[in-house]
Amino acid sequence: MAAFTSIYTTIMQLSDWEIQALILLSFALQLFLFFSGSLRRRHGHMLLRTMIWLSYLAADFVAVYALGYLSRNFPTTSSTEDNHHKPTHQLTLLWAPFLLIHLGGQDTVTAFSLEDNEMWLRHLLNLLCQACLVVYVLWKLVALAHHQLVIPAAFLFVSGVIKYGERIWALKLGSQEGLRTCTSVEVTRQFRRVEESERHSTYQAVVRHAALHTEGGVRDIFAGRKIEDMGRLNFSKFMNHRVYDEWVAQIGNAEVNFKRAEIELSIMYDNLFTKSRVIRTRPGAILRCVSLTSTVVAFVLYVNMMISSSANAEQTTSSVLVYNNNNNNNYRRSRVDAAITYGLFVGAFILEAGSFFIVMMSPWAWPFLGAQARWCSCVLLTRVVWPIFVRIQPETKAWWSNSIGQYKLVRTSSRIAGIFGAKELWNKIHNRKHVKITREIKVLIHNVLHDLCWYRVPESCRAVLRLPFEELLLFLHVWTEEVMNKADKSIMNTTPTDKKHRLMDTCKMLSDYMIYLLVEHPAMLPVSTNVKDVVEATAASDWARNKEWTAYYGVPGQTFFRDQSALLEQPGGIDTELERLQQMWVRILFYAAGKSRPEEHARRLSTGGELITIVWLIMAHHGLGNVKHSVDLIEADDNSSQRYVLFR
Repeated sequence: MAAFTSIYTTIMQLSDWEIQALILLSFALQLFLFFSGSLRRRHGHMLLRTMIWLSYLAADFVAVYALGYLSRNFPTTSSTEDNHHKPTHQLTLLWAPFLLIHLGGQDTVTAFSLEDNEMWLRHLLNLLCQACLVVYVLWKLVALAHHQLVIPAAFLFVSGVIKYGERIWALKLGSQEGLRTCTSVEVTRQFRRVEESERHSTYQAVVRHAALHTEGGVRDIFAGRKIEDMGRLNFSKFMNHRVYDEWVAQIGNAEVNFKRAEIELSIMYDNLFTKSRVIRTRPGAILRCVSLTSTVVAFVLYVNMMISSSANAEQTTSSVLVYNNNNNNNYRRSRVDAAITYGLFVGAFILEAGSFFIVMMSPWAWPFLGAQARWCSCVLLTRVVWPIFVRIQPETKAWWSNSIGQYKLVRTSSRIAGIFGAKELWNKIHNRKHVKITREIKVLIHNVLHDLCWYRVPESCRAVLRLPFEELLLFLHVWTEEVMNKADKSIMNTTPTDKKHRLMDTCKMLSDYMIYLLVEHPAMLPVSTNVKDVVEATAASDWARNKEWTAYYGVPGQTFFRDQSALLEQPGGIDTELERLQQMWVRILFYAAGKSRPEEHARRLSTGGELITIVWLIMAHHGLGNVKHSVDLIEADDNSSQRYVLFR
């Protein structure tokens, strides 16, 4: 019997600490999401994504579970017979509205994926249910005569409802329906004025230009609109290149072109996956001030309550001479509860301060500050905010991962992995990697875009270009590997030039990148639905390793292999073929970007971004792609002035 009583007492003590562990875990998850949520725009590491995904799911689950626990287990009396009317763990009831604040999420991550935005109605229903639970807890506090806790809890409840409401609002604005709204029109109209002095500070001008002028147009094309369907204001700002061309002329390279696209995509990431679009509206700013004020009032009331309780406790304990162990235990538990509550308040203020800092370091801070009085704009923007901004986000730092995926299709897979049924997983791990994008690729894209005319290729190449797109990528990828092997052998016999090395690296990176998209993200490419079967059949065939061109592609493959192999044997033939492959791969990238769907680009913003997304956005600024003028690989019979042909 004594042993059973001991076990029961131990279980009850563990149960007493359960809610404390839950509330600390919920707060820890919120801290992790706040500091790691914005890292996704620059990093695509699988481990980071997995940790954020698990935290994103666990944060809501833990908060909902803890809130349900509080609504079912009211700590009203002690478990001992000698103190059956002594309140214990009263402060845990104050944590219910804190859990509602946690359910509101952090400003840096409201949605993990694009699909989460479409489920904003589910979160609205969840808000109603959880708010009812908190009201039930507050009602029980009144019924149990804990009046001191009711008032601060009520203020926290207001803050929690606002926080959760902000999250639902942000999810709705990030949905496909929300992207088509024009909530930023008023902000754009307020900040039309652009000072001429901005042209002298190039990086600052690019940042302000992306935030101030093009955000509405970028949102329109992400919503699937064509350029002619944009609003007049968004169209004029999105397609106006007068000031931008002056910046490009001053710099003289492709960095400005990419920098503007990076900033625009970073702002678009904020619109889709954070609360940025909510906070920068006037109603959102007012609600944030009300939420912060409610939390401050609740904290002041809580501190006054604790000071009064401590004074009463000192008067009581001074007249008591004997204490039992149960009283000491209850006293220690109440101190732990008080410390946790203080930690929740301090943590809430720290997160609010961090959110304010992130907002001030966003490109959208410049239009706001620029619309204020001249002295305020000069002091805050030029002397205070901008120097801090360029230290955190210097011009040399990319706004995306600045890397591209690489996939080697012709590598052999592990037999051991095939035995255990993990062949596909092994191929993805073993054959896939990421490399930093080179300046040569940026310059190549920039030069081709600004001189986009057709590129003449031999008849054998034109026959290959008419293949289905997935077969074309696989064909050229294997041929590129063949040329790389011959180029490596020629380097052993001659002294290679820097130009040849750059050609080889560019061709290899673009070839492996297009295969990476074909294997990992085929939805971003204009391919058929059976692309996975085509890739697996190609990788498993002898053609990929032995170059059996005739057996796999028939006459076009045989003709191409005969003609191009003869070219490689000529003096300088390898260099000529490398230059041709470079032009072919970059133009194939342009074609794929012009045919891609906006929702796929939006989906990839949360995993570090893709090079094809930047190319797609730069093309859109020039009216190329599905947004206006269609781009075709090879000249067709129905070619018109509204189409750009890449090869002839």
